[in-house]
Amino acid sequence: MNSIIDAMTRKNENLGKKLTIGIDINEVLRARWLQFDRFYAQEFGEEGIPKDSYVYDFFGKYKWEDCLEVSKELKEPGDMPEDINPLEYQYDEKLGEAPADAFLFKTPTTTHLTAKEVYNRFMYEDFVFEIHGSVPMMYPNMDLDVNNFYQKYKDFADFVIISKENQFSIPSTLFFLSKIRSRFNNFKFVETNEDVWNSVDVLITTDPELLAAPVDKQVIKLKRPYNEECYNCVITPVLQINDLNGNEEFEKIINYIKPVTE
Repeated sequence: MNSIIDAMTRKNENLGKKLTIGIDINEVLRARWLQFDRFYAQEFGEEGIPKDSYVYDFFGKYKWEDCLEVSKELKEPGDMPEDINPLEYQYDEKLGEAPADAFLFKTPTTTHLTAKEVYNRFMYEDFVFEIHGSVPMMYPNMDLDVNNFYQKYKDFADFVIISKENQFSIPSTLFFLSKIRSRFNNFKFVETNEDVWNSVDVLITTDPELLAAPVDKQVIKLKRPYNEECYNCVITPVLQINDLNGNEEFEKIINYIKPVTE
């Protein structure tokens, strides 16, 4: 561990510049799983929720199935009868619809949705704001802890808030960041792991896919039940970003110099 830290420190000194440290959003700042699990149960029931429910891979761990979607399209006003009895608008349990539907709608169309399409619609359309925007912080006062961390170390490293996002989730994610009053100057939304690593030198994350960093990059892992293996973490794994405040291993990486008043 110390040899890795020493190598990172020497690289930083030799290049004469600050390291770029990325802070992942999901399960570091944003409790996305908590919100996902809640609305999955609401929409599909609890049967499809994994036993080890705190997971990162929602598509791989939760139950998703192909389905048929029946959609109806209203006829043009001129094609609708004008003398429908108001009672025919009432729902008929035997028919499964209101009798007037036969006069008001075109022939229904049926669309086959794959399990992946069902997942994407749930994640990025039907509940995109609930999962990515109105989602709670990881713990109370997390935003204050992260801001204190940033203010303390911002002169010794370039910090960037970074996240792998679908284009439809970005507006909701921006809402979440505004809600926690994020003071960071740099934000980056990317699509792939490669894009993440092209943007940072060191990444603070819980994402199992990103824990196996490229040889010239390093990871600071926040411990979660779904990422028990350490891989090539640059310092001893911690639980929250606040645990890095005053962490000697972290401070050595960024060449932190304590103020004389500290």
